[in-house]
Amino acid sequence: MMNDIQYKIGHSKIDQTFIEKCDREFDALLDSAVSEFCSVKNDSRIMGLTGPTCSGKTTTAKKLRRSFDERGKRVVTVSLDDFFKDTFSRKELANAKVEELDFDSPDTLDIDLLASFTDEMFSRGRAKKPIFDFVSGERIRYEEIVCDEDDVMLFEGIQVLYPDVLSIIENHGGRVLCVRPESGIEVGGKKFEPNFIRLCRRLVRDANFRGASPDFTLSLWDSVRRNEEKNIFPHIHRCNVNIDTTLEYELNILAPYLRRILPSIEWGSKHHKESIEILGLLEDIVGIESFVIAENSLYKEFV
Repeated sequence: MMNDIQYKIGHSKIDQTFIEKCDREFDALLDSAVSEFCSVKNDSRIMGLTGPTCSGKTTTAKKLRRSFDERGKRVVTVSLDDFFKDTFSRKELANAKVEELDFDSPDTLDIDLLASFTDEMFSRGRAKKPIFDFVSGERIRYEEIVCDEDDVMLFEGIQVLYPDVLSIIENHGGRVLCVRPESGIEVGGKKFEPNFIRLCRRLVRDANFRGASPDFTLSLWDSVRRNEEKNIFPHIHRCNVNIDTTLEYELNILAPYLRRILPSIEWGSKHHKESIEILGLLEDIVGIESFVIAENSLYKEFV
């Protein structure tokens, strides 16, 4: 799927004006997608928001809610993570090797529960949604969700692209928006592919907001990528709208963080060599500190 990558031109010097311009262009793409969804020709009540890991889904969801609100439509967000089965017991979580845990498998999602929840929302305007607790690995309670005919249900998660979930959305006339880094970045003749960009985003995000070491994040990456190639990328053609979240300034923002966290991977780790390779690829990237990014920027999700 990466044979025809388009590369945006990165820059050695990037100022705040350029960053703001990139952010405005991304916001305009989202606003256009919402306008299309709300057009008189389209009576959809479900929007699926999806994309592979570290595509910017969380911030995109916030921006979509604001854009819908400006058009007088309330958004009811449904996180598909809450429809996980009680798959992993505490003992399994404690004893399993990191590489063996497959949280992204379609088998971990309770499709029957999701289907009945969606049917009830359309027939009654209300339904009980589970709340999944990732610490215990089980559902801890249910809460009632109410959705009027003029409201929009936003189904958010990587799992939107699983065929069974897509069928539920499509059967109710829904539309799917996919966000992901689609373009690479070229700096000084060196090309950085979208998957590399996402890995860098995940390393920084996990260190900043999830307390995960870069060694741990790298240990999960192969499993994440296998699931994407098997269960996500083959179905992207079924999305109604695809938005590229690659930003031309992002390597400049990520580089300082990566230079701080990757040296923590010790020589004895099997990921030590990979960490050195990543740092080598970034050696010519001029770093910019993240305080120059606006609070509502997509990139606040990672830094």
